[in-house]
Amino acid sequence: MKIVLSGVETNNKGAELMLYAILQEVERKCPDAVVYVEPNSVKQGLSYLKTKQKLKEKPIGKVVKICSKFHVYGIAYRLKIPTMLMEDVYPIKGADFFLDGAGFHFSDQWNYPDSYIERKKRLWEGTKRNGTKIVFLPQAFGSFEKPQSLKYLGYASEYADIIMAREQQSFDYLSKSGVVDMKKVRLFPDFTSLVEGVFPIEYANLRNSICIIPNYNMIESGTISIEDYLSLLTSFINSARNKGIESYILNHEGIKDEKLAYMCRKKLDNNIDVVTGLNALEVKGLIASSYMVISSRFHGVVSSLNSCVPCLATSWSHKYEELYNDYGICEGVLPLGDINKAIEKMDVLLDKEANYAMRKHLEKEIGIIQDKNREMWNVVWNT
Repeated sequence: MKIVLSGVETNNKGAELMLYAILQEVERKCPDAVVYVEPNSVKQGLSYLKTKQKLKEKPIGKVVKICSKFHVYGIAYRLKIPTMLMEDVYPIKGADFFLDGAGFHFSDQWNYPDSYIERKKRLWEGTKRNGTKIVFLPQAFGSFEKPQSLKYLGYASEYADIIMAREQQSFDYLSKSGVVDMKKVRLFPDFTSLVEGVFPIEYANLRNSICIIPNYNMIESGTISIEDYLSLLTSFINSARNKGIESYILNHEGIKDEKLAYMCRKKLDNNIDVVTGLNALEVKGLIASSYMVISSRFHGVVSSLNSCVPCLATSWSHKYEELYNDYGICEGVLPLGDINKAIEKMDVLLDKEANYAMRKHLEKEIGIIQDKNREMWNVVWNT
């Protein structure tokens, strides 16, 4: 069997966690399968991934890497030279499945140029022509009002066999778009609940602390100013410290989040640990060891909840509120405009009895989520 993966990468630890979720399921279902990944999706090299699966980069990968290294695309664009021969638009012949594991790729929030959309269309069109099943695994969608977003989504619907929305609002956005064949749409939650984390033993001193996970998208999306955001994070840390509970800051993505982490550390007179450079399994393992989590990263919240660790979130997208609905929690998102009220929410879960009660609640919910994840994979393999 040949399986082609799209939309997964290792810079964002949420995306890497979804990659591991796919690889672990393929190991279970088709251990002899060959799995192809997109060029530049694993910049650390394929040996970085902890898997027994046979991995390959798509054949065009070397060309794409060379072009990226020497800025060929930018030069060609300025000279109006076509770059199609240098781009990842060629399908893998004989592939059985094309699995897209992007977390949040279709929305008015992203302004994709025509060239990108047409490149994707050509890839999906060729993949479909080869008889490969195209499945968009559970992800967030919407909103859709811009012509470019609708055009891109329409192409995805045209060539997909199945499109999976990971919560009701995304499902509704797809339905209201008018360009999606809703007979192809399924509703399943985030699919990383079956992935087991690996605790990084060098951070044993951070067990039972509060894990703070920043996200630069909070600022770039215009949700909150950087000054107010840093003030909010440091207020959580100082308030918990006054109650005798220490915190640490975890970088869940890349350079921008890491920069935020160290800016926050500087405001605390460098008196807090910053953890960065872990792989996705270690990130989940560390989160699972925490007393509670305050996360601005979606998969930081996911890893916390499906590890049965109480978690509060700051939100820049509907996907956070909808995630809490999946776990039967109605007030997991923090109010950004009222620091005192946000701290009160944290204080509730710092209480030992309340913290324990939330863990027991999550233990009940995670079984339901995991059953849905298994059902989702059955749908994929039976496509």
